[in-house]
Amino acid sequence: MKAYIQFLGHSSPEGPPTIMVHYDSQRYMFNCREGTQRLCVEEKVKWAKLKDIYMTRVTWDCVGGLPGMLLTVADGGVKDLTIHGPKNLTHFMASTRHFIYRSSLSVQTEEYGEASPPKHKGPLTVTPIVILPDDYMKPGIKRRRSEAADDEVAITTEEQDLAARRDILNSMFELPSNNNSNNNNNNNNNNNNNNNNNNNNNNNNNNKKNKKKSSRPPAHTIEAPCSPRNNPDEIVIEDTEISASSTVQQPQRSFERIRARLPPAYEYPAAVTYICRGPTLPGKFKKDAAMALGIPPGPIYGRLQRGQTVTLEDGRVIEPNQVMDPPVPGHLFMLVDCPSVRYLDNLISSPEFAQYQTTDKPGAIIHIVGQDVLDDPRYRAWMNKFGSDTQHVISTTDICAQSVLYESHAFGQFKLSHLDQEIFPVPKYSNTPRKKLEDYTDLPPKSFAFSSMGQLSLEPRMGVETASLQQPVFDHTKPRATNWIQRNPEVMGAIARAKREAAAVDISEKFAGEDVQVITLGTGSSIPSKYRNVSATMVKLPGDQGSIMLDAGEGTYGQMMRRFGDDKLDDELKNLRCIFVSHLHADHHLGVIHLLTKWWELNKGNNKRLYVVAPFIFKHWLNEYSCVQSFGFGKQVFAIRNESILTNNAPTGFDLSLFKELKRDLGMKVMQAVNVIHCRFAYGLNIEHDSGWKLVYSGDTRPCDNLIEAGQNATLLVHEATLEDGMMAEAIAKRHSTTQEAVSVGQRMNAKYTLLNHFSQRYPKLPLLSKEQQNVCFSFDMMSVAIKQIPILPKFTDAIRLLFKEEEQKENDEAAAAAAAAASTTGHTRK
Repeated sequence: MKAYIQFLGHSSPEGPPTIMVHYDSQRYMFNCREGTQRLCVEEKVKWAKLKDIYMTRVTWDCVGGLPGMLLTVADGGVKDLTIHGPKNLTHFMASTRHFIYRSSLSVQTEEYGEASPPKHKGPLTVTPIVILPDDYMKPGIKRRRSEAADDEVAITTEEQDLAARRDILNSMFELPSNNNSNNNNNNNNNNNNNNNNNNNNNNNNNNKKNKKKSSRPPAHTIEAPCSPRNNPDEIVIEDTEISASSTVQQPQRSFERIRARLPPAYEYPAAVTYICRGPTLPGKFKKDAAMALGIPPGPIYGRLQRGQTVTLEDGRVIEPNQVMDPPVPGHLFMLVDCPSVRYLDNLISSPEFAQYQTTDKPGAIIHIVGQDVLDDPRYRAWMNKFGSDTQHVISTTDICAQSVLYESHAFGQFKLSHLDQEIFPVPKYSNTPRKKLEDYTDLPPKSFAFSSMGQLSLEPRMGVETASLQQPVFDHTKPRATNWIQRNPEVMGAIARAKREAAAVDISEKFAGEDVQVITLGTGSSIPSKYRNVSATMVKLPGDQGSIMLDAGEGTYGQMMRRFGDDKLDDELKNLRCIFVSHLHADHHLGVIHLLTKWWELNKGNNKRLYVVAPFIFKHWLNEYSCVQSFGFGKQVFAIRNESILTNNAPTGFDLSLFKELKRDLGMKVMQAVNVIHCRFAYGLNIEHDSGWKLVYSGDTRPCDNLIEAGQNATLLVHEATLEDGMMAEAIAKRHSTTQEAVSVGQRMNAKYTLLNHFSQRYPKLPLLSKEQQNVCFSFDMMSVAIKQIPILPKFTDAIRLLFKEEEQKENDEAAAAAAAAASTTGHTRK
């Protein structure tokens, strides 16, 4: 048997790393921060055998990549998954019900209290040890009787609430066998949509008939559960027309599930240490002993090796231990999560570790700890109690070099930087750690610094694979990178021509908004890929008015970190004033919570506010998640419903006062949400600044007359161009736009400039632009451009084609291979 641990990522401001444990029959994952699936794609890490995910904490830096990962593993064929972690894990999972749903995957949760027994899961037996901060005060739990008259058992409110949350979780991941009728409806819904645009005032009987035909329920009154009843948050959601060819799946879950409030929760800041033991190995068969006992060779040997007692022909009974060496205990390793010194006293004083410091010592301990923990001599003394033979792999933000994790993107960005280093900056990184293990003289002798993609062997022999901790890392100053340009004279010539043509462009024209800076942090669609992260566009306003984030897919905070670096990241985040969420597809908002938690850390207690302008259901999600982890919601972070600022709508109630403050803080004369053609609750955005400039953001949509009308004479249109021009049928089916359709929208809008984004997850084939289209540009991750610079960008197109010629060919080959492999299977639409 071969078994090993693989390190994915390293401790960084994004969060702790992900740990993958590999056995022949199964995979285990520990923690899943944002960007985990992107790193798996980058490094070709497979998750087909993944069955269990263990969370050390229910905080966003540990669980932020889980919702997106669930969608991906479900689409990749995983059928059953159990997620383990401390209390609030099920609350977190149930709170994602508005945008996470798969009928092909069964998901269960297992929560750990302060005393939890070992859990045997496949080849691994896992013992959780729950550690709470030293200053934690447990809230009181009321007890109530079961409502059943014959039930004498008193059950806690907490247990009932957990059962209610699990009921909601089960509805999110209902396998077809559990609801065959719904599954059949789902398979047939696309053929019936045209027949189901019935009047929304149908009676209940008609509504039932419509549900049988359509994948989407009729109009319902849906109440935002984070708001008081009988207020403007109670709105009617109307069915929108869908073409017969539509393949965008809508959830089959009842809207009663969506509108149901989750039971109240409270923060439970537990950090779980996991003690993991591998399978016991059978002892060696002693053939000489068997022959001495007169046991004839043959099938009897096999039965004895399998632990079976046998009876010989002469009547003697032979026990396996007579011919077998004693079983060998399975390998033992630990994963310790101690995020700060607040947890330290309870960790090192826990009696749960006593046996592992005396007789049953682990072969290895992985330490995921705060830097202040490693700096504390009490922790290092505790490490030494496990003996000199135990190997220690240590991950902190200072011990780990903040090297590039996504090398494919970094190298692509390096290529682009040869055109303009300000517009296409190389990602910020450091290959030199702030501290070295050698700085600590009292660490155990076998201590190693954590390194992404490093490995720790478990079987056949336990030990750190030291070579894996010293893999080459991206360094754009070394010949490995620089030689690529120098050995390609055609590319060098194209770069030189592009720079000459760009320098000749006259950008001296003065106009309102010329200095508004647009930073396209994520320009891809659906899921993060090697080359593009998912949607996020940062608009920096002139002066001290801060910035607006237009959507924020998973990994947006990490993209900011790589774009701005340590020296500027906090300032940029402090000045974030507004996040606009266009719709509820995961690739547009799974990075919002991380931005909010980091913003709250920096601004807690000052007079700044951050506004989240989003579909009303997103407000529901923010409210429920804030019970698990505080991020200032309702104190300095506020939500405004897109529905309340629709074109021709006037905000009312609390939204009105917030909306006035938002416009005042941003200096906006107009801020309108616009209904677009994509999915339920999908909106574009139109903003007009007091100084006269106007910006329009499409979100995801087909070419939309509503948006064109609202955006007339825009200074800048940011429009999706998901699909290439030859993929019109797919664009119509999935309700996206092709490149030329997006360009046409800008022309009909009379937009001064058009910036295209949200490309399929590969480098797009950049079409030739006519002279009349020189106000149109394509975007790349972390591209930073003032609006007045946009005419420069088309001059780079020919050079960009050559820069990524190899990647395009490679991706064409990979796409062809993937298409051939998938030809006989039916997959799920991501969204």
